[in-house]
Amino acid sequence: MHGELRVLTWNIWFGGHQRDERCAALVAELGRRRPDVIALQEVTAPVRAAIEAAPWATAYELRDDDGRDAGYGVLVLSRRAVRGSEVLADLPTTMGRRLIAVDLEVGLTVATIHLESMAISGATRVAQLTRLQPWLAARGPDVCLVGDLNFSPADADETAALDPAFVDVWPALHPDDPGDTVESDLNTMRRDVLGKTSRKRIDRVLLRSGAWRPAAIERVGMAPIDDHGTFTSDHFGLEVTLRQA
Repeated sequence: MHGELRVLTWNIWFGGHQRDERCAALVAELGRRRPDVIALQEVTAPVRAAIEAAPWATAYELRDDDGRDAGYGVLVLSRRAVRGSEVLADLPTTMGRRLIAVDLEVGLTVATIHLESMAISGATRVAQLTRLQPWLAARGPDVCLVGDLNFSPADADETAALDPAFVDVWPALHPDDPGDTVESDLNTMRRDVLGKTSRKRIDRVLLRSGAWRPAAIERVGMAPIDDHGTFTSDHFGLEVTLRQA
């Protein structure tokens, strides 16, 4: 729809558990939804190849972080015209983390990041936010930052480091729903295979824009893909609809 943009972000989990089945489910789900922009984290070379081989992917331009030596990275696909893109590669990190920013002709920059993962890495995440947010601000006034931030709103240091100009879209549209994106009661694969029991909203859509406003957001990947409790990922994804103000 003219004046509307759908963006999907998802940490797709690089782990080996039922990897081929999960990859096939991911490719099918992306092809079914066909959002305007797809931003993925923990993308391995085989997953990228499977996406590129999908018939629906011919409608998309693809940008990755060129971090092939890191084992996995971030990937952006856009079926809207792209004016330019850039990788921010000099983030403070011990895990090879990089950011991709894609500037769309419709006047919005969509960027994706996978911040440092470890529970003890709060200071590194703060340093990453301190580096990347001014860099994004210099690209223009209208930015949508999506990805796995690896901290929840309850994590005070990282939350304080967020640019207050960013609107956290989930609570803005669903103030009474915690919207957890890692949720072991629902995602039994996360509990049974990884032994994780956390419930947190660590995957985010953040919008700083006077020209675009959030209209809808939902979690994706919330149902098992087989009879054995396999899910597409250990994270739920997010799909947001933005409309021109």
